[in-house]
Order: sequence, then structure tokens, then C-alpha cells
Amino acid sequence: SGGKINTDAIDNSAGVDSSDHEVNIKIATGILERTGVLNRAKRDRLLKSMTDDVAAHVLAHNYGQTLALSLMDLDSSGELEPHAQFMSRLEREGRLDRAVEGLPDTKLITARADAGLGMTRPEEAVLLAYGKLELSHDIVASRAPDDPHFAAVLEGYFPKALRKYDEALRRHRLRREIIATVVANDVVNRCGPSFPSRLMAAASCDTHAFVAGYEAAKAVLGLPALWDTVAGLDPAIPGQAPAAGQMALFRRLAYTLRGETFWLARRAGRTGAGVAELIKRYGPGTAILRKLGPDVLSEVEQARTREQIDRLVEAGAPEALAAQVANLQPLTTAVDLVDLAEASSWALPNVARLYHQTGAAFAFDRLRVAAGGFTAGDAFERTAVRRLLGDLLAEQATLTRSIMAFAASPQAGETQESAQRAVASWTALRHAAAEAARKSIEEIEAAGGGWTFAKLTIASAALRELAASARVAKKG
Repeated sequence: SGGKINTDAIDNSAGVDSSDHEVNIKIATGILERTGVLNRAKRDRLLKSMTDDVAAHVLAHNYGQTLALSLMDLDSSGELEPHAQFMSRLEREGRLDRAVEGLPDTKLITARADAGLGMTRPEEAVLLAYGKLELSHDIVASRAPDDPHFAAVLEGYFPKALRKYDEALRRHRLRREIIATVVANDVVNRCGPSFPSRLMAAASCDTHAFVAGYEAAKAVLGLPALWDTVAGLDPAIPGQAPAAGQMALFRRLAYTLRGETFWLARRAGRTGAGVAELIKRYGPGTAILRKLGPDVLSEVEQARTREQIDRLVEAGAPEALAAQVANLQPLTTAVDLVDLAEASSWALPNVARLYHQTGAAFAFDRLRVAAGGFTAGDAFERTAVRRLLGDLLAEQATLTRSIMAFAASPQAGETQESAQRAVASWTALRHAAAEAARKSIEEIEAAGGGWTFAKLTIASAALRELAASARVAKKG
């Protein structure tokens, strides 16, 4: 029935990983021997000196896999349908036999869904492996390993003593496969086995754009350092976060990473940008917004962030770390804000204030909270809601751009109050369209019964009409 056990493949992964490292290291040292950089005696001493480093790498990989399974456990019931779709697709492509792998068939999946259950941990371990294999294969077949960013990923795979021989590493005959394996392991461990295919479908991007967006998202948000800080918490030490608090922090980081990856992957898909280009364009602006903190957000967004902090603290997370993690989520709008600022003469903080006050005035912030918490319906409906979220952000950016043009002076975004006045003045000139949108949303909220997909769709349509009127007015 699963419980908290692992499969043998997980528990014995260190042995396989050690063998893989040994083979790849000896290929690299073979190049050094053939080119006269090392003789056999020096090569043997070098190999021996790297023993502890290889062991540390292998143990870190093993930790990452078991953590991945624990994260999957937290969302097992909610992710059951996406996992079922993942298995069905692999079956259709002839790459999976459920009976051979001991995975549940369609009838059992339905029974578990009715009972509110998800996959067991051993079943999740099998899916984890298939997710990594699929993504690794796709990365090798793409141009992603040729991105200069991944030279550091390749070096990081090898022990420190070997990294100085960078020419040998670049000539490694399995260079692309090593890069693909490292990246696939990282993606699937943090975000789950079905995440890559789901995101590429939602963002309409290829593997290269997905990988570029993922790597840039980690860098732009400063996520690796935060992830390591959370990993450094030891639930066994009194005074540190209990396991529930640590897992809640990991879960929130993974959620934010998924969102940021979507926006950056979509831009990479449209522009062909590589990792460095995405980081250069969006990293500095995101850092500026991080320093500003939640003060530039609308009241609804500030309350939402405080709520997230409180939940993390309630689970046992240290308050300062909980705030750091929760404050990352609003930064996923930074890509739109940077684009708006670069297309104008406005300073980024001023754009941010106007953007968020526009969101407050037309209920974009409330709708995003409602859509972000939507869990009802089937997987297709939830996918539609995620796309609707993208539409809402695009419409908010359109209205912000129109209000920026109307205000003319960047001073309109100097303070929250001046931003509110600019939005109010713009609204007064478009009273009929603005009131129609507001009335539609207010009627839905007054009806009670919570937000449904139909209600979200109607509200989004009302805002889309308002954004369309702003575009028409600009052309006129």
C-alpha cells in the first residue's frame, strides 16, 4: 500500500550514481592521459584524491531524490490526475507498461480519486524516474546543452580537483548527456515529473526555452541559496524548524519556481533568448523589486503575502525565513514590470506602484488570488484557469501601459497615493467601460458561493473588454 517506503532504485541509487561518476571521471582523465597532461601515476593519485568529493556529490543526489518524493507526497491527491495523464501519454507513446512497473491502472486511479487518495510513494518513485528519463532525452535532442550557461553545470558535476582541466571536460564525449542528466534531475526533483511537459504545453515553448526559463528563474529569484538554507534546517535539532515547517518552505519555493519558469520560458520561446540573456534582462529589475519589498503591492496582495507568512510560521518555519520565501511570489510579475519600464522612461519602482494600484482598482489582485487557489474541476479545467491567470496578467499590463501613457509623467508612480490618483483620473475618462467591468465583478462577488471556473471566465472577459477599449483609445 506504499506508506513511507522507497523503491530499491531510490535506496540503492548511490551505488549506481557512484559508478556513473567513476565512468565519466575516467573518460575525462583518459583525455588528459592521451594528451600528455597526466601520466598514469598522477592520474591514479588524482582519482584517489577525489573520493570524498564524489561521495559528497552522490549523497547530495540521494538526498535530493528522497526530498523530491516527500514533496510529491504532500500533493499526492491533488496531483493524481496530472500523474494519470502523464502515465497515459507515456503508454500511448509505447514508453511505459503499467503492469510491468506496478503502477495503477485507470480503474484504480478512478477509485483513488473518489477516495481522495493519490499515488503511493513507491509509485511516485517510478514516475520520478520516468520524468527524468523523458526530460533528459529531450534535452540531449535540443540545443539546450550548447547554451554557454551549461558549461558551469558540466564543471559542477565533476569533483573540484578535475575542474581546472576545463578543456578536457569540454571535449568529454558524454558532455551533452551529463548536462541533460544534471538539469533533468534538478527540474524533476524540485518541481515533479509531469511539470516539464505540462509547462511546455501551457507556455507553448520547446525544450530549449523551457530549460532556459527554468535556469534563469532560479538565478533571478536567488533560489539555490534559499533552497540550501531551507535544506540546512535540521528538524532533529531543538529550536530549528520541525519537518512540517521545512517541507512547507520547500513546497512554497517550488510553487514560486514553477510560476517564474512559466513566464521566462514563454519569453524565451518567443525571442529565442538563452539563459544569460534572460538573467541579464530580468535579474537586476527583480533585485530592485525585492529590495522594495511588499510596500509597492496592493493591499490585497500585501494581505495575501502576510497570510502566506503566517501559514509557514504556523507549520513551524522560522519567521524571517518564512518572510523571505513568501515575498518571492509577488516577484513573478517582475518580468512584466521590467518590460513596461524598458519600453518607457519610467523608473521600475514607479511602474510597480502604478501596476499594482491598477490591479487594485479593477480587482485583478482579487481575481488572481481566487484563480490561484482554484482546485475544483478536472485537469483540463485547472489548465484553463492557469491560462486565464496569464490572460489576467496580460490585461493588467495593457491597462498599466495605457495609464502610463495617459499620466505622461513618471511622477505618477512616485507614491502609492499618486499612483491611485493617476488610475482614478484615467478611469474617469473611460467611465462607462470601467464601470461595466467593475459592476460585472462586483455582481459575481455579491452572488456568493465562491469562485467557479465560469465566474472567473466572466470576470476575465469583462477585464479583457476594458483592456481592449484601452488599446482602441490608444490607437485613436
